[in-house]
Amino acid sequence: MKKIFTLISVALVAMSVNAQDVYDAIVDGKLAPEFSAVAGEGGGVANNAADGKSVVIINKGKATVTAVGGTTPANDETKGSGAQQITIGAPIEGKENSYELASVAKWNDINWGLKNQGDIDFWYVTGTGNPYVDIYAKQNSKDGELLEDNYSADYTYYEPDGSVGLPITGLYYKFTATAAGAFKVKVWANKGNRQTFVVNEATKKAERLLASGYINGVNGTDGKKKLLTVEQVDSVHHVYIWGNYETEKAKFEAGTSEKTAEELEELRATCEANEAKYQYVIGNGNQNFWGWLTFDVQAGETYWVFQHSSQIGFGGFEFHEGKTADELIEGIEAAYVFATNFSTYEDETTGERMTWFGEKAIGESSFATTDEEGAPFGSYFQNVAGTAPRQNYCLLPEDVLAHSAKTHELTIAFWVNAAGLTPEQYTYVPFFSAYGQAPGIAGAGNSDNWPMFVVQSRGGLQINNAGWCDFGHALNVNGKNTTYNTNDWDIANHNNGGNWLADEKWHYFTLVLTDTNVKMFMDGQVKNEWNIDGVTEGQILSGFFNYGANYKYICLGGNQAWDWADLDSPFKYAKLFIKNGKMTAGEIKSKMDADFPAWAEQGGDPNGVAAIKADASDTNAPIYNLAGQKVGKDFKGLVIQNGKKFVVK
Repeated sequence: MKKIFTLISVALVAMSVNAQDVYDAIVDGKLAPEFSAVAGEGGGVANNAADGKSVVIINKGKATVTAVGGTTPANDETKGSGAQQITIGAPIEGKENSYELASVAKWNDINWGLKNQGDIDFWYVTGTGNPYVDIYAKQNSKDGELLEDNYSADYTYYEPDGSVGLPITGLYYKFTATAAGAFKVKVWANKGNRQTFVVNEATKKAERLLASGYINGVNGTDGKKKLLTVEQVDSVHHVYIWGNYETEKAKFEAGTSEKTAEELEELRATCEANEAKYQYVIGNGNQNFWGWLTFDVQAGETYWVFQHSSQIGFGGFEFHEGKTADELIEGIEAAYVFATNFSTYEDETTGERMTWFGEKAIGESSFATTDEEGAPFGSYFQNVAGTAPRQNYCLLPEDVLAHSAKTHELTIAFWVNAAGLTPEQYTYVPFFSAYGQAPGIAGAGNSDNWPMFVVQSRGGLQINNAGWCDFGHALNVNGKNTTYNTNDWDIANHNNGGNWLADEKWHYFTLVLTDTNVKMFMDGQVKNEWNIDGVTEGQILSGFFNYGANYKYICLGGNQAWDWADLDSPFKYAKLFIKNGKMTAGEIKSKMDADFPAWAEQGGDPNGVAAIKADASDTNAPIYNLAGQKVGKDFKGLVIQNGKKFVVK
């Protein structure tokens, strides 16, 4: 069977509009109720003590998923040498020192836990137990001598031709639908050349699956993990299997290979054998991967998903009635995230300082770096006040708002700091704005009146792009907008939010937009929320998504719309994040904690950098790199511990 793989990451891929059933195993950064119900305070228990299973059933109507966690017999500490609490039966013919397993006195506990795949914010449920099709007992030995009455469990694992049957326990997932269609399943799979299977329960044979997403160690030119398409995953897999042969073949044809023709043919035969052996391995098989498995299903039939001799993480699924896996893959837009920490590098040719992702400092604004002790961010964008329309700001790539046409969801987030400023300097300035063209273009003056998108630092919002929405009081779920400034008129006519930037610390701002709801978060808490009907004049956001490509001039900072005399926003900005999807409150909190570890350690206190400045006598104090990220004891480079800088070599 020819291997065909594609895998699509949940972190960056939008939900398809034709999804019939959707389920997330992680809700706001926590286990979904179905999993938390069997997790237990001790990390999870077997709720089927007879065979060491923990079963979770998820029924979404058209699709039903059964997650089975399984485990191994518990150790017998009185006997040692790996002995387990099992009773043996008759000897097994053809297997030396092996016996049927008569009974298990005690199983280890199941662990349904929550994990995250590092820098991608890819959350998933993990369970325990390798999926095995048979379990038997094997007598233990020490120094070549068999130990009396000392046995441990051994296992038979699944074969893709179905010849040895399906798993009887261990970690696996069963998918059934009431109609023909396709499943898209979010997974994390372990490293070690393990094969990943989608198996038809009736035939017990492994079937075709598509996979795309992230393979550990495969990065883009920017050094970040690369979201791989179907062709790219196939290419990585091909290189993994055939790379040595193709390299040697090219050398042989060029007359530079040290191999003979016979040795080259032997290498080719080995690679061909590996193609069959590793056809169910995704990409580079000695690395873990995380993303989506997509596969076809028939009505009423059941399909199992599991790994050979390892566990597989599960983050949720979509079931699409009447669709095929190929259609889903073709119909899913490559997901988009723009993320920058505003760091720069020196161009080798010109010696000029350049940004990694095309952002530009306009006017007197600049990209700054610091090695100051306790600084949470090593690099940031420093804006300054200006008097002319959009005189000083960070100009972003013109496509950053153009990727939400299918998702109709958008998240904009960043850290902001008003250190050294008075409220009068930023009461009316915007955080973020976007227009159809640059200010001052001939014939347009500074009006730029369509399209327009302005996010105000005081808590307001305006959009005009094939539909107008001013986010007035009537749309606010609290009946009145909350503003954050010291203006008497605003205090009299709005809910008064005080001044959340006055302490001159770093704070996190997040705006999450959909067709019918917009939430504005400050430090992870919803401060303004508007419900939009999408039909009434003044409540239309569909144009904002459908025609996002109309925004060609997108600014972080830059003064208010048209030729108003307000200053540019003179803030510091760090860790800008734009995504063509909506983030939940739990995801926002997780990102805040990941961006700013000292913040997390202080329970979300913006003054969390105090955690870095620990008591000088505490040699076990946490170690941070100069970006404020916690690192291990073996970290090499400049670090901060006990409020002092050290070079660790």
